[in-house]
Amino acid sequence: MFRMNGKGWAASLIVTAMLASGCSSASPGNTPGEEGASSSEQVTIKLSNWYAKKADNWDLVIEEFEKQHPNIKVEFVSAEDNNSNEYYKKLDLAAAGGDDLDVIMFSNMTFLSQRVELGMIEPLDTYLANDNVDFSEEYSSDTSIDGTYYGLPGKSSTTFVIINEDHLKEAGLELPTDWTWDEYMDYAQAMTKTEGGKTRYGTYFHSWPMFAYFVQNVGTPENANLTTDDGTTANIDNPLVRKALELRLRGEEEKSATPYSEVVSQKLNYRPQYFNQDTSMIVMGSFLVPELGGTDTVPATFRSVFAPLPKVHADDEISSNVGSDVLSIYSKSKHKEEAYTFIRWFSTEGIVLQGKAFPSWNKADMDQVVDAMVEGTKTPEMIDKESLLYVLNNTNTTSAQVAVPYHAELEKIFTEEFDLMMLSGQDLETTVQNAQTRIQKVIDSKS
Repeated sequence: MFRMNGKGWAASLIVTAMLASGCSSASPGNTPGEEGASSSEQVTIKLSNWYAKKADNWDLVIEEFEKQHPNIKVEFVSAEDNNSNEYYKKLDLAAAGGDDLDVIMFSNMTFLSQRVELGMIEPLDTYLANDNVDFSEEYSSDTSIDGTYYGLPGKSSTTFVIINEDHLKEAGLELPTDWTWDEYMDYAQAMTKTEGGKTRYGTYFHSWPMFAYFVQNVGTPENANLTTDDGTTANIDNPLVRKALELRLRGEEEKSATPYSEVVSQKLNYRPQYFNQDTSMIVMGSFLVPELGGTDTVPATFRSVFAPLPKVHADDEISSNVGSDVLSIYSKSKHKEEAYTFIRWFSTEGIVLQGKAFPSWNKADMDQVVDAMVEGTKTPEMIDKESLLYVLNNTNTTSAQVAVPYHAELEKIFTEEFDLMMLSGQDLETTVQNAQTRIQKVIDSKS
């Protein structure tokens, strides 16, 4: 279950104008008839998102949904640029301007929780109860906030390790089926190769702030963020954050990871780093799998194999925090029942039909999902289905609680201290203590 923490954040969004105008969440039991429409009339609902309609098979999804539900038309509203950050700006402006909205997609729970706090999102508990849905049986991702469901999970993103099979074999290494973070760095060192003055690094850590504390963020469901789960205490001074920092320093010292100075100064990205074979392996989400078989713009030139997320201790369980897109209903939608019909359908058979992502729906046939996803790529043979299925079937997926609404402010502080360690020689212990103190001051100021 997710909990929201922090006060004063709502004032930072344009959407507060909507609140001032009297936006409130209507009862989940409202039917289309109560909103002024007849259930026999055809209605159109808007699906707001950031995806590309044809490239991501939304055209097929909508066609099938409308075929099964002829009284509901779906209008696809997207810039189609796959830029969720820009999407949220436009979404908030649309809500503040009083635009009609129905189904709203979110890329993760943090963005959803921020807008729940503003009263933008319809609670789903009554809908689910009327539909006899046992959420924990249906879905692998927990999308509850303070005990209430405000969205249904779409694609599921599990974190694991993606490896260039040629580099693995070249180094004489076996594909790991169970390993530790220390062993991960051993592999990175073994696959690092310098030739003709150019270095191919064993691993690449992206510039996202979470890669500074990734051991904590991706591998444990409890206190996975920069605050404790109750939002009252800074969560930097702990063994998992220290381990992550140790691993990053080791990569720098052994020159087995792409230097952080190059990552930030050259604004490197994980996709070209991996696809251009400038690095041998990356820790990344399962959302990347379809691209490993090649696209129109980036062909697959080598075979990718998969290993589970490493562990801190050898006797730990193989586990990964799972994230997901979330589909929600706008609290002022005129067609809430129809919007619920769509998000319930898409979060189950619809996302399987789409064939572009791993579903959060527990009843999906994962073998069938993997087969369809791999076969839908340009060069399916470049994706090793056997190791992919092994990782998916042997990883215990867990849900971390959502970060506090002012999480970005805390990440900025942590990144500043991380940069001092990676670029200016600040020692690890000073980095931990400075970040712990500074973040605690922000937390205290929000209470």
